[in-house]
Amino acid sequence: MILRLRAALVLSLSVAAVVAATPAFAQQNGIAPADREIRAEVQRKLRGTDGASRITVDVQGGVVTLTGMVPTLWAKEEAIRRARSAGQIQSLVSELEIPKAENDAALARQVIERIRKYDRYSVYDSIDGRVNKGVVGLTGAVSAPEKLTDILERVAKVRGVQAIDSKIEVLPNSQSDDRLRRAIVTAIYSDPAFENYSMVDPPIHVIVNNGHVTLVGYVRAQLEVIKAESAARGVFGVLAFENKVQVTGKGR
Repeated sequence: MILRLRAALVLSLSVAAVVAATPAFAQQNGIAPADREIRAEVQRKLRGTDGASRITVDVQGGVVTLTGMVPTLWAKEEAIRRARSAGQIQSLVSELEIPKAENDAALARQVIERIRKYDRYSVYDSIDGRVNKGVVGLTGAVSAPEKLTDILERVAKVRGVQAIDSKIEVLPNSQSDDRLRRAIVTAIYSDPAFENYSMVDPPIHVIVNNGHVTLVGYVRAQLEVIKAESAARGVFGVLAFENKVQVTGKGR
């Protein structure tokens, strides 16, 4: 009788050990081993990102959830990109938050300043923007794809930007358009009416798309609008023309 009891006790302990070692048992008593490995890898991927110390990583069944406060939209997107590069994850849920700006007007000024200070933003590019509840809407055109990439990054790094809705067009790579835009800019800015404007922040931008020319910008007087249009229309190769230059009365 004693031997049978001892055998039963050993069998009971063995069964308990097997159950404890199963994934289901481990899941009930905390994070599953596979999820634990995923979480550790995601945490390693996030090291060095801006605001990484404030990001919490949770994993359930291969689904990664990121929570916490990060300083900018750029930091949020970078954290998501790095987390997604971890192996074995099924999907990713982002609940990361970004501090809001004081107000949309202040945020718009910062965004404009960040774009203007981009050293490759030139007289051949034009971007307009609106801000609504921290969401920045951008429209316009740039003359090279890398310019768009750089500008979106610069805007995403402005504190307070919650999201970017970009409708910026990348103009086609065309030698004939390049010659046309250079000729038009030369024609406009060789006129004495524009000699008091700074070319660091030119008042009129020239957008050329397959021979279609659009002038965009702000000047101090209607005469300048007329002179710019006359100069642009006089350049050979203009297939279509639109003048969107506005008069501010005081310059920019």
